[in-house]
Amino acid sequence: MGENDPPAAEAPFSFRSLFGLDQLKISPVVPDADAVAAQLLSVLPLKLFPVLVIGVIALTVALAVGLGVHFDCSGRFRCSSSFKCIELTARCDGVPDCRDGEDEFRCVRVSGQRAVLQVFTAAAWRTLCSEDWEDQYGSIACAQLGYSSYTGSAPLRLDLLEERFQQDFAAINHLLPAEKVAALHHSVYAREGCPSGRVVTLKCTVCGLRRGSSPRIVGGNASSLAQWPWQASLQYQGYHLCGGSIITPVWIVTAAHCVYDLYVPKSWTVQVGLVSLLDSPAPSHLVDRIIYHSKYRPKRLGNDVALMKLAEPLAFNGTPALGVTVSGDGRCRHGYTGPALN
Repeated sequence: MGENDPPAAEAPFSFRSLFGLDQLKISPVVPDADAVAAQLLSVLPLKLFPVLVIGVIALTVALAVGLGVHFDCSGRFRCSSSFKCIELTARCDGVPDCRDGEDEFRCVRVSGQRAVLQVFTAAAWRTLCSEDWEDQYGSIACAQLGYSSYTGSAPLRLDLLEERFQQDFAAINHLLPAEKVAALHHSVYAREGCPSGRVVTLKCTVCGLRRGSSPRIVGGNASSLAQWPWQASLQYQGYHLCGGSIITPVWIVTAAHCVYDLYVPKSWTVQVGLVSLLDSPAPSHLVDRIIYHSKYRPKRLGNDVALMKLAEPLAFNGTPALGVTVSGDGRCRHGYTGPALN
């Protein structure tokens, strides 16, 4: 090239030239896979094969690790409306972090045989101390639990509680005016213990009152063994949370509000054949899958149905019964959930 000759145009960068594929001819007709592989082997430098293999392996490992970290919510709260995980301190803090705001639902519950009131705050379920408690707060708590009315509340000695409810505590913020209390979990603070030695128990009406009659779906008669064989105990992390009905050897039907934000299958087990939760533990059946109605929303009452699929089928030893009967580990009286099947 002469000194006065114009410079040669620089060839544009392409991955084909980088890997030596400029001479590779691509037929417009769909080629045979073996022919394509042979053609690639003939043009690719052998020294690039280890690099390509290592690159593919590294990419696969990176994707696997990345997905594992993304979907692992250990020690955090998983948003059921997405795959997002949030810190437990962000749950029930008054700021919706999940797409459908489910991290701000189910922040109040009634637990144990004494129906003790608990509030989720500061990343834990905490038993509510009776200090600064007012009766009007009971109506707020019952409304948060989904009940239509409020029966009453009462203090209970701390030593009468089950041990697992004597770990973490909360109390009403006495600096907050009573008329400003709209949601309990926004009106409490965490504390180490209850100076009074007493906690709050809560009683709510289930479905309202009939005129001249007792409330509906409360009470019932004690069941005998094998009387209601389709009844199942759905246990979350080892504790009975909801009842269910066996509809096939692998499917259990229950309520969507039981599993809406607790839908990780490995956290659940199912027990059948019990008439009392105080019986010796029955064999636990692992859960493989949980499905709740796609249109269920916690703020509404409609579409409150869900299915649990067991990892292994149940063994039936009887014939199906006809008719409709309501059974469950339900309320023997207002505000108290008993351990026996009725």
